[in-house]
Amino acid sequence: MTRKTPSDFISYDDWLSHVRREIPVREQPYTLAVGRTELFRSFFGALGQVFPASIAMELERIDVLHDHERTAALETLNNAILANLTRLLADQALPNMSVSELRELAPPRDQIRHLRSHLAQENPSFALWVAYQGGVINHSTTEDWDSYVLRELVSESTEKIEFAHAMAELDKLFTAFHDENRALPSLSFERIWFLHHLRGPERMAQTCAVLGMLTAELAACTSA
Repeated sequence: MTRKTPSDFISYDDWLSHVRREIPVREQPYTLAVGRTELFRSFFGALGQVFPASIAMELERIDVLHDHERTAALETLNNAILANLTRLLADQALPNMSVSELRELAPPRDQIRHLRSHLAQENPSFALWVAYQGGVINHSTTEDWDSYVLRELVSESTEKIEFAHAMAELDKLFTAFHDENRALPSLSFERIWFLHHLRGPERMAQTCAVLGMLTAELAACTSA
């Protein structure tokens, strides 16, 4: 039987419905992990990059493991693929200096200013928050943020509304790191740069992970 992937469906929700309806419960975690891998594979194609042969070989090895072992192994590999993609996408966006070089060489406040500028231009949800703040500062809006988001995204999905709220929380954390001149945690810069390219549950899962990482870092610094 041919294995279906998210790209065979109009939306990610349709893909999830297919898995829950057609795939035995014990096989669903692995099937969803495979779907995540195929999503990442499509990103390589969109970037004009060949899917790494070493990863393809590892996928073949994982596919013949026992159910529990292969699901855990594939999730670990997926996280590594995401880190690889994050660096690749970010480095393409900065042809004269890789994101990793920027993170290592620029002072923390410069890193955050550059990241904010990038998100305001490339991440529509972050740009929405920036536009709202501009309206508040210029006294051209008296709406609260929740009402503003619902009005601007009235026809959008719940996930997009949640992502917009998450971007507001992200910028508040940026302010805390900026004010303390504190460097962002390792790899968080790259992951934030990449977030708006993700779709569906994967995007919110990664966003929540990033917000949790930044919050934990600030809490650790406060208690130190």
